[in-house]
Amino acid sequence: MLTYVNEEEYIELLGVNSIPNNFKRLVIEASNFINNRTHYRIDKDNPSEQVKYVTCLIIDLITERETKLFEIGNLKSQNIEGWSENYATPEEIKKNYEDKQYDVLKTYLVNEIGIDGNPLLYCGVC
Repeated sequence: MLTYVNEEEYIELLGVNSIPNNFKRLVIEASNFINNRTHYRIDKDNPSEQVKYVTCLIIDLITERETKLFEIGNLKSQNIEGWSENYATPEEIKKNYEDKQYDVLKTYLVNEIGIDGNPLLYCGVC
């Protein structure tokens, strides 16, 4: 399975004391998201520090998304005095977090070059 970061690197790069539950599943999901969005240009055997850091950040976003979906449900906002509630669908929450994950990619990998000599986020002539 594709993994760009291990447990020790995660702890070191983010400066945390522990890893999230289900770390193995999370790192595979994050690594595959990154691999897909960078058009398979990352050296799988020797990912850059930027790629490792982005993997850690995306693991945190996936954890946050799952927590939000599980604990908060689909409540978007609430007004106690007027007692109104707004709800977000699970699809909206997932889309919002996918956008956040891609924003992280754009922020940290914009200048990274892939194994084919092209920028990681280059998708070809559109």
